[in-house]
Amino acid sequence: MNFTIPMGPRTLTRTTILVLAFAVLLTPVLGQTATNACGYNVGNQYAVNASCSFQTFNKPTSFTNTYTPTGCGASAVDDAWGWFTATSTSTYITFDPNNADDPIMSVFTGACGSLTQVGCVDAGGYGFNANLTLTTVIGTNYMIRIEKHGLNSSMNGRLCIWNLPPPPANDEPCSAVVLDIYDNCSLTAATNASATATVGPPPPGCANYAGGDVWFQFVAPASGMIRVETGVGTLTDSGMALYSATACAGTFALISCDDDSGTGNMSLILSPSIIPGNTYYIRVWGYGGAFGSFNICATNAGPPPNDDPCGAISLSLTSTCTTDTYSSMNATSTTSIPAPDCGTYSGNDVWFSFVAPASGLVTIQTPIAVMTNLDMAVYSASSCSGPFTLIACDASSGPGSMPFMTLTPLELIAGQTYYVRVWGNYGTTGLFDLCANTAPIADCVYVLRMFDSQGDGWGSSNVSVQVGAGPAVSYTNTNSDQEVAYIPVTTGDLIQLAYNTGGSGNQGEISYILQLQYGMAYSDGPTPGTGSRYAAIADCQSAPPLNSDCYGHTAICNAQQISSNPSNTGLTADLNVNNRDCLGSNERQGTWYSFSPSAGGTVAFTIAPTNTNDDYDFAIWGPFVSLSCPPRVQPMRCNYSGTTGNTGLATTASNPSESASGSKWSSAMTVAAGEYYILYISNWSRSGLAFDLTWQLTNGASLDCTLLPVEFLGLNGYPVPEGINLEWSTATEHNSSQFAVERMNAQGAFEQIGAVAAAGASNNMNSYAFLDEQPLSGWNHYRLMLIDMDGSSEATDAVAVMHRSEFVNGALYPDPASDKISFQLANSISEQVTLSIFDASGRLTQRETRGLGEGSTQVTMMVDALDPGSYVLVVDDRAGSFLYTGRFMVE
Repeated sequence: MNFTIPMGPRTLTRTTILVLAFAVLLTPVLGQTATNACGYNVGNQYAVNASCSFQTFNKPTSFTNTYTPTGCGASAVDDAWGWFTATSTSTYITFDPNNADDPIMSVFTGACGSLTQVGCVDAGGYGFNANLTLTTVIGTNYMIRIEKHGLNSSMNGRLCIWNLPPPPANDEPCSAVVLDIYDNCSLTAATNASATATVGPPPPGCANYAGGDVWFQFVAPASGMIRVETGVGTLTDSGMALYSATACAGTFALISCDDDSGTGNMSLILSPSIIPGNTYYIRVWGYGGAFGSFNICATNAGPPPNDDPCGAISLSLTSTCTTDTYSSMNATSTTSIPAPDCGTYSGNDVWFSFVAPASGLVTIQTPIAVMTNLDMAVYSASSCSGPFTLIACDASSGPGSMPFMTLTPLELIAGQTYYVRVWGNYGTTGLFDLCANTAPIADCVYVLRMFDSQGDGWGSSNVSVQVGAGPAVSYTNTNSDQEVAYIPVTTGDLIQLAYNTGGSGNQGEISYILQLQYGMAYSDGPTPGTGSRYAAIADCQSAPPLNSDCYGHTAICNAQQISSNPSNTGLTADLNVNNRDCLGSNERQGTWYSFSPSAGGTVAFTIAPTNTNDDYDFAIWGPFVSLSCPPRVQPMRCNYSGTTGNTGLATTASNPSESASGSKWSSAMTVAAGEYYILYISNWSRSGLAFDLTWQLTNGASLDCTLLPVEFLGLNGYPVPEGINLEWSTATEHNSSQFAVERMNAQGAFEQIGAVAAAGASNNMNSYAFLDEQPLSGWNHYRLMLIDMDGSSEATDAVAVMHRSEFVNGALYPDPASDKISFQLANSISEQVTLSIFDASGRLTQRETRGLGEGSTQVTMMVDALDPGSYVLVVDDRAGSFLYTGRFMVE
């Protein structure tokens, strides 16, 4: 049975569980011994103390049942007895079993032959304490009986009897202690010793609430977010609840409740959205009714709104780097997404997002500001909930060793959303600047990538680029691993590039790449040549991908010797923590290859640097059923040995992977026909010097490409009045079935739009074409699926082709010309167009404006005033958009 004892304006039940967890617990008092039967003896009298002081109270196996009380589950089982004399009107009693026992405690007044029960409690679980609060009469003797719930076996433990001191000042909400809110946790000492249970507010509902609560209050900060946490004192396991209220004596509403989200078993509440300026109340108690001292603080420390990807701040991509200031203060760790592989990730990250533009070109950087040591990673994901795929990660490639990432169409799909993760090295937080920019809108954009292997800048060295008749613009790398410049051009523009040393800069550290869409138009360095280096008329057709990028991998045939001179890391970062295995420094200077055995066996090879002091590394991924770049899994073979000289796969080696301190030789591979493999060879020394690779194929292994379904020579596309025409060719075919033509849709996925039958079997070159009669507006991305007769397939690299509603029908004629040139222009609307002629230097030599009607129109221009030489005709509409370009000669 339960008894309710009046306690002034409060009530406490005799079954209130009070887990007394005070550090002031004293060594058990000697001399008290529980007895087998009721008796007011000196030996079984227990002291009443001012605080909880445990005294030994054992029930050995020899004890028997001497009395059977009623209520609280008591029964006729063995019991033990002790007694005390009350010294206060309120008394606490706790029995703490030594083992996982379930004690029942009953308390009586009166003589042993005529006991009157005044209270009882069942601990309610194995290992739980039996706790009882009594209203007592000073000077009255009280007898205590303890049994083991339903069992006769022994139960040893200790007994604590003490008086209830006055409750603390903040025992009720109307006397709640005001918590000042700081940016960092400033702990305030507190206690719930002698606190009582508050009647009125809704029960907390967590942390085994059993009364003993104290109250705090705060005014919600302007951010509408609050963080309240408790720290240990003598109380080591707390509970805490957050309430809103109409007034301290008004109606309370429970907002949240926490048991042990803080340090150890202490509590922490990170509030949901609260109303700035409103007063809120915090209720703190000990788990299960425990009492003791503790610490508490409140901070304006809710995480920033972009603490996780679904709160990511959307970045507007401008044409130049325009920084905004952001904060990572109080950010938490995004534990659902694996830690990135650059810098030192210790959590406290914030998130941003951007939508990839049509060009697929984006640069993100964090210039030095308040924070000077940041890291950054970019992920792709179908939604903010994931799954997330790491694309790139950087800690120090930018100016001042700050993060700098430049992304390309090899990594980004136009229209898709990408996520940027920013964190302080070693978990530091604070204010930082960030910007994200893309290329200006143009017919196409050249990207000048300027590298410095030591990150200390080019000095006065620079690359000079002139577009058309415009002025030459100089670009340089000030003090970073790489810098990027976007150079917009119009189809038909003459692009000229020169390199100038300027008398300073370590030329052996300097290199640069001129990128056009998926590939490289030109590159030079280390130690670039000086003077005029490159000139071309822009046709806005993508350069082929570099073999320093996985997308540009070179197919290996016939086990031929490979010789290459790696000079850069390509246009995109292909390696990261998810696929690099032993290659701890990711890409250095390297080249990518693919091979597919035509017969199974054992594959080994030797990589021999021309300079024996060079350190070359490598990795092999596979086997795959088809090729895809970059690889998304860890390699099956990897060698990162720091020893110089020859390296490779050997039948005498035993380890598939070798670290920097390991052998130069990894174990040979057993392969099967039709499998696909990707090979990356890296010049760790960055010497710019070549290597030779020779194969050692045994047990029947062959890499004869003529047995592969298709030896593909390339895919090209160009606009025509009827749509976009795609052309490709093959050198050989074996059991080929068809070519499925795929185009990327608005969501970034490739879908089939047609098919062309394949030759089936051929050792001669075959040419194919396909007309896309309904292309998308703007850039169209195409690829082919090479389908074999057995149903297996392999995707080609993609090409991008611009589509507009008006195109030239036919070439310029006559060529060469003496007095005039003519061409046909198919136009969808009536409008004015501008016809411009440039000479070979990019200088404008002639310009006219014409009105053209709808449909096909023959256009003629007089060129008799031009000097003999090479010229380019460019036609633009009134908005300046490119319509046509063509080359011709004047005699």
